[in-house]
Amino acid sequence: MELEVKRNRFRLSNIFTGSGIISFLIGIIILVMVNIGLLTGFHIAFGSFTLALLGIFLGIFGLFTNRSNRLYAYWGLGLNVFILIFAILMFVFAWSINAKP
Repeated sequence: MELEVKRNRFRLSNIFTGSGIISFLIGIIILVMVNIGLLTGFHIAFGSFTLALLGIFLGIFGLFTNRSNRLYAYWGLGLNVFILIFAILMFVFAWSINAKP
């Protein structure tokens, strides 16, 4: 009887296993930062645009993992896209205000 030797094959999914979870956590952190910034008036959410782009990038990478790990990638991608659209709409609506008629 021979013993089988398992080979650790290089797979792309092994690299991006945690990227969906990181994308989800980035989305949650940005939501907390934006809420604190809107409630207190401090502009601590200045870097949320860059972090949202990073979260989208990691969420897309997270879609290439196993089926069980894709849930966090979908949630992270959805949160970060929502935050990005929210930030863009806030800038557009802020520019549309006419302070002096």
